[in-house]
Amino acid sequence: MNLLEGVGIAVASLRGHKLRTFLTLLGNIVGTMSVIAVVSLIYGADRYVSQVVLDEGTSVFTLTRVDGIQFLTDFDAFLESLNNPNLTLDDRDWLDSRMTTSAAVAGYAESNSDLRAGGNVFRSARVRGMTEEYSVLEDLPLLLGRHLTRADVEMARQVTVLGYDAARDLFPRHADPLGRQVKIGGRHFTVIGVVDDRGTVMGNNRNQFAVIPITAWFKLFGTARSIDIKIQSRDLETMQDTRDEASFLMRQRHRLRPLERDDFAISSSDQMLAIWGGISKAIYGALVPLVGISLVIGGIVLMNIMLVSVTERTREVGVRKALGARRVAIMWQFLVEAMTLSVIGGIIGILIGLMLAWVISLASPLPFAVAGWSILLGLGTTFLIGAGFGTYPAWKAAGLDPVEALRHE
Repeated sequence: MNLLEGVGIAVASLRGHKLRTFLTLLGNIVGTMSVIAVVSLIYGADRYVSQVVLDEGTSVFTLTRVDGIQFLTDFDAFLESLNNPNLTLDDRDWLDSRMTTSAAVAGYAESNSDLRAGGNVFRSARVRGMTEEYSVLEDLPLLLGRHLTRADVEMARQVTVLGYDAARDLFPRHADPLGRQVKIGGRHFTVIGVVDDRGTVMGNNRNQFAVIPITAWFKLFGTARSIDIKIQSRDLETMQDTRDEASFLMRQRHRLRPLERDDFAISSSDQMLAIWGGISKAIYGALVPLVGISLVIGGIVLMNIMLVSVTERTREVGVRKALGARRVAIMWQFLVEAMTLSVIGGIIGILIGLMLAWVISLASPLPFAVAGWSILLGLGTTFLIGAGFGTYPAWKAAGLDPVEALRHE
C-alpha cells in the first residue's frame, strides 16, 4: 500500500507541475533514448553485416595481391606487400587444376566504365570480368536470361550480364533487354542476362554493374592488372584445409623458399567480421561515458527537484509525523516518488529510442532490430538513478522536526 501511495503521489506531482516534471525527466529520457537507439542500430548492423554484406558465405576466401585490411592493422606490412607480383589468370588455372579440397576456383577483375545503349548512358558502372564459376560463389539471382558459361570465357565472347539498375536505365522502354547491344569501353556486348534487384548495402548500390567474361575484360582494360582468385571449400569443416592447400600451392607456384614471406594475401569473411566487431565494440565503449554523463546530470536534476518538493511539502510531512507516521514511512514515500519519476522518464526514453531506430530503419537498409537486454539495461539504470539520487531528499524529509514542520507556511 505504501508503494502504491508513493506512486500515486509521484503521478499527482507529474500532473501538477508539468514544466518541472519535464525538466526532471529530460536527463533520463535523453540518456535512455541514446542507449536504446544506438544499441538497436548496432544490433541491426550486426545482423545486416552477417546476412547481407557477407553474401559470399563463410566457405569462400579470396587470394589477392595485396591485403587491403593490412592498411588498418599493419601499415608496414601493407607497404611491403605493394611489391608483390600480380596474380594472373594462369595462376587461377594452375590452382584449379591442382586443388583437391576446393569446390570452385574463380578469377575476378574489376574496373569502372560507362555503359551506353542507344541514347542512354549509365555512368561509372562496375565492369566485372569473371570466369564461369562466379554464379556459384556469389549470390546473383537472375531476373532474366542466363549466366556466363565456360564457352563464353574460353572464346572471350562479348556478352554481358547486367545489374538491375544498369538494365533498367539503359533500356527504360524495353521489358526484355536480352539480345540487345551495350557498348562498354568502345566495344559492343550482347546482353544475355539481368540480375534481380539486390538492394543497397551501407550506401553501396549493388545493382550498378556489368559482368563480362574475364578474357573479354582483358581485351578492354589490358592484362597488366592483377586479378583476385576466389576459392570455395567443399564445406565449413574443410575450410582451413582448403586455405592451407591454396597457400601451399601458391608458394610452390611462385617458387618461394621455406622462410620467405608470402607474396600474396588471403582474405575471408571472418576477417571482415572481426573488423566490424572491433568497430561495434568501440562504439559501445564510447556510448557508456556519454550516456553515463547524461544520466548523472538527470540524476542531479532529479535530486534538486525532489529537494524543492521536500521544502514545498514540509507542512505535509509535519502533519503525517504528528499523526504517527514513522521516519521510515516518510523516507519510503519520497524515495518511491523519486524512483517513479526516474522510471517514467526511462520508459519515455525507451519508446522514443525505439521510434528513432524504426525511423532510421525506414530511411536506410539497416533492419529494425531490438536487443532485449538494452531495454532491461535502460529500465534498470533509471531505477538505480532514482534510488541513488532520491535517497538524500528522502532522508532529509524523514529527518524534519514535526514541530518545526507544522509551523512552516
